[in-house]
Amino acid sequence: MSEEEYTKLLDRAFEKIPEGFHETDRWKIPTARLEFEGKNTLIVNFKEIIENLKRDDKHFIKFILQEVGTAGGIKGNKAILKGKQKLSTIDRLIKNYCEKFVICETCLKPDTVIIKEGRSHLLVCHACGTRHPVKL
Repeated sequence: MSEEEYTKLLDRAFEKIPEGFHETDRWKIPTARLEFEGKNTLIVNFKEIIENLKRDDKHFIKFILQEVGTAGGIKGNKAILKGKQKLSTIDRLIKNYCEKFVICETCLKPDTVIIKEGRSHLLVCHACGTRHPVKL
């Protein structure tokens, strides 16, 4: 095979690669959509965020409520927080949650699960195999 034929084959192969294949940002940290009902803040896309993070909804809402320092809970597909909260605050807390409980510290991929071993919880990465202890 000549060099020219080889180059043509390579060009043809590169054309068949789908767009976005080489992008490393296949997963993005979700952002909240808020609504206000009286003095309460509703996270209307709460279930979408949970499905995106692949984490327990009770653990996630507990983290948010503790960080904000308010009461609240889950009602249907929404999360309710007492008091008016800023969108920037909620988005920052979602990012903090992802950094602590979703994204692998070693390879920075979101392909993780939390497992319990004995009395401790570990963040196990399916991409690189790393295991980090986490406090729940």
